Amino acid sequence: MNLFTVLLLSGAVVLGFFLLIDGLIYIVANSGDRGDARRKRRLAARDRAAAAAAEVIEKIARDERPKRTFSPNDYLDELLAQAGSTTPRDHVYVSMGLFAATTFVLLLIGGSGIPIALRILAAVVVGVVLPIMRLKGQATARLVKLVDQFPDSLDLVVRSLRIGHPLATSLQTIAHEMPAPTGPEFEIIARQIVYGKTPAEAVNAFAQRAPSPDIRFFSVAVQIHQEAGGNLGEILAGLSKIIRSRFQLFRKVKALTAEGRFSAYFLSGFPVVMIFAMNALQPRYYEKVMDYPFFPHLVAVTVFLLVVNVIAMRMMTKLEV
Repeated sequence: MNLFTVLLLSGAVVLGFFLLIDGLIYIVANSGDRGDARRKRRLAARDRAAAAAAEVIEKIARDERPKRTFSPNDYLDELLAQAGSTTPRDHVYVSMGLFAATTFVLLLIGGSGIPIALRILAAVVVGVVLPIMRLKGQATARLVKLVDQFPDSLDLVVRSLRIGHPLATSLQTIAHEMPAPTGPEFEIIARQIVYGKTPAEAVNAFAQRAPSPDIRFFSVAVQIHQEAGGNLGEILAGLSKIIRSRFQLFRKVKALTAEGRFSAYFLSGFPVVMIFAMNALQPRYYEKVMDYPFFPHLVAVTVFLLVVNVIAMRMMTKLEV
C-alpha cells in the first residue's frame, strides 16, 4: 500500500469521525427542550380554553330553549320581575276580573245590537290584555333605562377589578353606587351570591330578568371567566366601549331618519284624519255611496291598505343597530 492510499484512507476516517460527531451533536441538541414543549403546552391550554368557552356558550343556548309548557302563573311572574313590580300575582288576576266586568257592563249598556257571546268575548279579551299591556309597558321602560345605565355599570366593575377587588365585591359596588333600576338589580345579584350562588349563576338570572343582548354578553363573559379564566376587566372594558359606540351610532341613525319617520307617521294618520274631518264638515257625504253593493268591500280594502301602509312605513323607518 503506497503513501497516497494511506493518506486517502486516513482522511476518509477523519472525515467520517467528524461527520459522526456532528450527527450526534445534532441529535442531542434537537432531542432536548428548546421551547417546543412549552409552546405545545401553551397551545394545548389555549385549545382547552376555547373548548371550555364553546361548551359554556352551548350550555347557555340549551338553557334558553323552552323546557316546559306555557303557564299563566310563570308568565305573570316573569312579567312582574321584568317590570320591577312588587304587586302580587293575585292582584293582577283581580285587576283582570275588574276590567272584564267593567267592559261587559259598558257593552250591556251601549252595545244593544251586539250578541251576548261577542260581549262576553270582548270583555274577557279586554280584561286580560289591558293589565298585561300595562306590565309590558313598565317592563319596556325599565329595560330601556337599565340598558342606558349599563355602560356606566360596566365601567364601575372594570375599575373595581383593576384595583384588585374580586368580582362579587365589584358587583356589590354597583348595587351601592348606581341608581334605580340598576342598583336594585345588582343588589339582588349580591344577595344571591351571599346566599350561595356563584357570580355566573347570579348574573345569568339577571340576564333572564332583563332580556337585553348587552346584558346577555355580560353574562356570557362572566361565565366564560368562571370556566376558563382570563382578564375579565379587559373583556368588560371592551364590551363597554362597544355598547357606547353602538348607542352613539343609534342616535346618529335616529337623527338622520327623523324626517322619514315623520313622513311615515303623517302618511299613516292623514287618511284617518281626513275621513273624520270630511264626516264632520259634511255629515251626509258618505251616505251618497253607502247604497252601492260594493261599499262594504271597498271599506274593508281601504282599512286593509291602511294597515299595510302602517306596517310598511314601520319596517322602512325601523333600523337595527
